[in-house]
Amino acid sequence: MRSWCARALAAFLMSGLHSAPAIAQQGGWNLYENARFGYRALYPDFLIPEEESENGDGRKFVSSDGAVKLVVFAAHNAQNMSIDEYRGTLLKEFKGHDHIGYGPRGNSWFVLSGLRGDSIYYEKVLFACGGRIINAFALTYPQDRKQAFDAIVTGIEKRFRGSSGQACATSK
Repeated sequence: MRSWCARALAAFLMSGLHSAPAIAQQGGWNLYENARFGYRALYPDFLIPEEESENGDGRKFVSSDGAVKLVVFAAHNAQNMSIDEYRGTLLKEFKGHDHIGYGPRGNSWFVLSGLRGDSIYYEKVLFACGGRIINAFALTYPQDRKQAFDAIVTGIEKRFRGSSGQACATSK
């Protein structure tokens, strides 16, 4: 498991997205693989994993001081929502998206990022398995640590992989 993480980190460093010294200062990475939905995410090793959710849809990771939180999860798209419908539902039903500063959208994903009090949030949602499964991660961290977290956000975002394989086959 550790060698996979090392290879993933090496590939990230060679991609040229960030300098090696900046990443080296942030420490290592760990891999979370979700058995129920078949998605995976790399997370910084300073985040402490909490117990997986009761229904096996995701997990929360928190820094020792509680200032940084990462949540990864998945769900069946039972209402067959489009990306725009799901994005609209998030904005309408969940508080804290008042100050969106960054919100790109692709064919099968979207991002919501901005300020929530003294924190920055970055949420990415992926539609996988032909839109039948929704995967997401949400990272919240102190605004005064933005510069240090830019590389971490990019590292998580670029390596987040949505549901695939058996999870897609059983979600039909």
